[in-house]
Amino acid sequence: MLAPYWLADRINYKTVKFLYAICDGAEVLKGVRINDQTAKIGDTVCFDGKRLSVERR
Repeated sequence: MLAPYWLADRINYKTVKFLYAICDGAEVLKGVRINDQTAKIGDTVCFDGKRLSVERR
């Protein structure tokens, strides 16, 4: 699921890194690193108005 425009405008790409893996010649999104936490598929990324955080399932 893609981030809505109001959230995408607030993302600081210096603290958010997208982690990719190459599988059979195609890039696959592995997870998202936010500060020191890594969000994987199934985790929830929360925005409290100031910062992003990761909640584990």
